[in-house]
Amino acid sequence: MTSPHEILEEIDSRLPEALTLTVGRLVGDAIEARHLALDVDAADSFREQCYIACEHIRAGSAASYTASAELDAGEYYVIDDDETLDELGEFRRLADNLGAIPQISANELDLTIRLYSVAVGNEFSRILFVRSTNPQLAHKAGKFWAMGQERLTRIDGPVFAFSAGFDFVLGPSWAVVLHQRSFEMLFRQIGLVEQHVSTWIKGITDHLSMSESSISGLRDVALRDSRTWRRLRDIERRRHLADVTLDQVAAYAGEIGLDPGKVVVDGELVFDPAERFGFLHLLNEDLYKGPLTGEAFESQRKSAMS
Repeated sequence: MTSPHEILEEIDSRLPEALTLTVGRLVGDAIEARHLALDVDAADSFREQCYIACEHIRAGSAASYTASAELDAGEYYVIDDDETLDELGEFRRLADNLGAIPQISANELDLTIRLYSVAVGNEFSRILFVRSTNPQLAHKAGKFWAMGQERLTRIDGPVFAFSAGFDFVLGPSWAVVLHQRSFEMLFRQIGLVEQHVSTWIKGITDHLSMSESSISGLRDVALRDSRTWRRLRDIERRRHLADVTLDQVAAYAGEIGLDPGKVVVDGELVFDPAERFGFLHLLNEDLYKGPLTGEAFESQRKSAMS
């Protein structure tokens, strides 16, 4: 497991090196990126934003990105498993292929931009700081006034705001997620959930029979709900269902207070969207019965990292 100390050392070594700003549109399952020319002051400001992100990592505490984990204040996720890093490959290619990305002028930016990123480092190793947002501020030409030095200045062209607060940082062999909701939204928008959801569901259906209607319903929910696709991904990666039978699933359902007759029907698993969390908690072994109360509770599986 990559430690926060190792990550910060790698970032610190790259921050003084070359800096490039890119903006991206989402085209299918790919990022259509363009880079923007920066003057020295702008580059220094973006570098300062990267330093601020590093300070958040330094002052915070790391947690593992598991199926049931939710970030608390001051926490961030460290990701270094090959599967997730492969899924983030489109962003890695963005960092590695900066030389091939064409330039765009600021007045060519529009509301189709979905993210921007700051890359620091050299051609052999770059760190990418990513924010999911369109930096353009909407205003009516000739009617927007801004404070410029000691006097107000009228702005007729487009206006952009690149404020501090990156959603995740991507290194060559790790990622740090600073804002979970934005990260997962971008994960879905770029089509990564749609690309992989069928494989994740096969982590269940390769071992336990499920009707086509249940599979379809599970897929539809996963495409719009991050908690669902995260649990499906965790089930597929754990591969723990390989030696599990439907009888065992039904028995476990009864032990934790679920109705076995609704979970297994006519020799097949049944997925009810209204009960999706109970279904997925069950298959991922996230539910336990309290020895004192006999009530079912969820195991959060959030482990801190040193």
